[in-house]
Amino acid sequence: MLPKAYDPKLVEEKLAKIWQEKQVFKSKNDGGKNPYVIVIPPPNITGALHMGHGLNDTLQDVLIRYHRMKGFDANWVPGLDHGGIATQNVVEKTLAKEKKLTRHDLGREEFVNTVWQWYKDCGSAIYTQFEKMGWALDQSNIRFTMDEERAAAVYECFKRLWDKKYIYRGKRLINWCVRCTTALSDIEVEHEQRSGKLWHLRYKGADGGADIIIATTRPETIFADSAVAVNPHDEKYKNLVGKKVLIPLTQKAIPVIADEAVELGFGTGALKITPAHDAVDYEVGARHGLEIISVITDKGRMINVPAKYEGMDREVAKKQVVKDLEEAGLLVKEEKYDNAVSTCYRCGSAIEPFLSEQWFVKMDNLAAPAIKAVESGAVQMHPENWKTPLLNWLKNIQDWCISRQIWWGHRIPVWYCRQCSGTGLTFAADKQGRTQLVKVSFEDGAKPILSQTQPACPHCGGKDTVQDPDVLDTWFSSGLWPFSVFGWPKETPDLKHYYPTNMLVTGYEIIYLWVARMIMMGIEFMGKPPFPHVFLNGIVRDKTGKKMSKSLGNVVDPLDLIKKYGADATRFSLLIQAVPGKDIPYGEDSVVGARNFCNKIYNAARFIQMNAEGVEGKLALPAQNTELCDIWILSRYNKAVAAAAKAIEGYDMAAAANTLYHFLWGDFCDWYIELAKPRFTTQDKKRVAAILVNVLYGTLKALHPFMPFITEEIAAGFRKFTNESAEFLLRQSYPASDAKFINEAAEAQMALLQGIITQIRTVRAQFNVPPGAKIKVLFSTSDAREQAVINKYFAYITALAKADNLVCGMDLTRPAQSATAVFANTAIYIPLEGLIDFAKESARLAKELSIVETGIANRTRMLGNENFVKNAPAGQVAKAKEELSQMQLKASQIKEAIAGLK
Repeated sequence: MLPKAYDPKLVEEKLAKIWQEKQVFKSKNDGGKNPYVIVIPPPNITGALHMGHGLNDTLQDVLIRYHRMKGFDANWVPGLDHGGIATQNVVEKTLAKEKKLTRHDLGREEFVNTVWQWYKDCGSAIYTQFEKMGWALDQSNIRFTMDEERAAAVYECFKRLWDKKYIYRGKRLINWCVRCTTALSDIEVEHEQRSGKLWHLRYKGADGGADIIIATTRPETIFADSAVAVNPHDEKYKNLVGKKVLIPLTQKAIPVIADEAVELGFGTGALKITPAHDAVDYEVGARHGLEIISVITDKGRMINVPAKYEGMDREVAKKQVVKDLEEAGLLVKEEKYDNAVSTCYRCGSAIEPFLSEQWFVKMDNLAAPAIKAVESGAVQMHPENWKTPLLNWLKNIQDWCISRQIWWGHRIPVWYCRQCSGTGLTFAADKQGRTQLVKVSFEDGAKPILSQTQPACPHCGGKDTVQDPDVLDTWFSSGLWPFSVFGWPKETPDLKHYYPTNMLVTGYEIIYLWVARMIMMGIEFMGKPPFPHVFLNGIVRDKTGKKMSKSLGNVVDPLDLIKKYGADATRFSLLIQAVPGKDIPYGEDSVVGARNFCNKIYNAARFIQMNAEGVEGKLALPAQNTELCDIWILSRYNKAVAAAAKAIEGYDMAAAANTLYHFLWGDFCDWYIELAKPRFTTQDKKRVAAILVNVLYGTLKALHPFMPFITEEIAAGFRKFTNESAEFLLRQSYPASDAKFINEAAEAQMALLQGIITQIRTVRAQFNVPPGAKIKVLFSTSDAREQAVINKYFAYITALAKADNLVCGMDLTRPAQSATAVFANTAIYIPLEGLIDFAKESARLAKELSIVETGIANRTRMLGNENFVKNAPAGQVAKAKEELSQMQLKASQIKEAIAGLK
């Protein structure tokens, strides 16, 4: 017998342990079943999982559990990502806070060992969270992007791309983070609007020529200017092209050039060209053969500038340069300006365009077959509207900068001979006095040797070789994930059986960082895309639509919710809002409703179990049913499980969750169980028990992918009534809909009765009719079929509406002092005399109406405020509109009630 109250903590801890011990989630590559495979987007080892992981992995769990129950060899591959920059940042901050040390204090080897220990500790915590969420992950074989098998895959990928000359080293203007001191690829850069200033500067004409005014947001870079550019069609400047102007605060003359990159009529019409510190200027400089001068170091400090600015931080230098320009009379004006600033996706620091020698992957040949796969439908996006953005990105792809100047990650498998590479290698002593390779320059003669382990020099035979200090972009190893997890480059049985996978579920924010690269790598190395379907989920935001962040104090921790409400409630609260393509506005109230749903299911199951205990033997569904509510519930159940399955197949988990929620709470608990209660004391007991048990058990199976713990716990107590032999729901079949039980006529009749009963209940509530009071009800209908149904099922109305005197006829007269309601073609009259105090009730309703009308006025005024509608979060505006609509409906209902009392 189920305990009186449901204790999610007790049940979840018990089942999580049992599932792992009995290897319930383990897939079996035995050739007996078709595979259904999803590789988990491996979470970074940067700390605890957040609500984004909670949503994404729960969506995957639904698909895996569903397909396992549909008979597939479902394999959800678990793993973790080393996280590159993100993990290094977290560990560095931890070292600074706890030990007052930097990574340089430790040295590279000891720091990397420290991060490996961090991985062990953090990974263990993440595995525990996997269990707490109830995710069907087999933890006996968890992959890590830096374990030996994945490292072998990374080397093989690098080698093959190297052999095809796709990997090269070049000096280019790249994105540089001065905080993380590393290069970033274009799609690792975020863009945000920041309030700043625009300074208008005077560049004096050389040799007495005309001055030119330019506007810039970066006055500290004037010392790197190589030219001033104007549009060739700008009449204002046509006589100045070819002349020279002086860089402010210096006597250096630079040419005035004409280039189409300058937008005609924009600003002053003249632009300072700084090739070393701006991507567009770099291209202009290349076209005109301009000098490239770097004035900012990789640490964000000034170099190659007048002595007074040398060594200054770039932001400090900006303020000093502006001050000096003003004193020199060269600052024409200063104005506020909202500027689009490029920032590091990990630390948020402003990106510095930086001329640097880096490792790149040539992408055009890799992108071409990926474009074909997406265009042909070999890879399909869900929602489909992401297809065009993905194709646009692939068609305009830039070469990928894959080197990172950090210590944690896959070290670039390239070595150099100290003797043969000469001045191409720069060494420096670290804090421990050890000599380290800090910079490599192919331009200055560095000769690369590709090798996974330390090689001898192929040029001179010497053994004094050193490895490239850079590591690979973390997305390099992540791009191999769908096949490296199965042992590639070895041709393993798992690789043959499980590749390509069936589905990728991930957030839309990493479609270019990860999804596109996996498609390209899969086709390049495996000959086919890694998955035919990509299911993109939205972002979990706070209730007002803001992104969750610690700085805003609006973060919701899934572990806190599990501790308070249980994993099933936490999961379901996310799934029921997971509308395809939409972000989720999430608050704790979301999980309260899901917790109540858990309790509703449990209490219903306990009631059924208590009343079915005396029934002997298995409880098979009756072959024939004549009672309307029995026919109706079986029809509704078969429709519900079919609709849920269809929604899951269409990746609409919100629709599936809503379908099962409304069926269980509404049709099953609120209606059928209430109608079934009195029948347990009649000869119908076994029939009713059989229907209740079978419908409940089938719905538990349908709900299992969404709420695995409570469904497993309840099902265990009902299995003896069924023919199921498997111990766990995951090893049983997903319920199939049986068309023979669908009965539209029965549903129509029940819909009429439900509508009428609901109207009677509404009247009772509106007029504060005492709950225990029996009421008289008259039904005046113009439809003979409705009259027949009402007359036939007076017992349903009597039981569920607490009415004991029912009259139904054609065109009956409304009694005096009676409330009126209408459903379909039937008017419902409820005499109120003797049930309520009319004067007191009129006063109460009038007071309530006044409160509601005040609310209507407030919301109307709020929504009439243009600033509110324009500037408030979309969720807040939508909430105000919904509240106004509900208040207007309530006011209408109160007015009708008041009229009914007269």
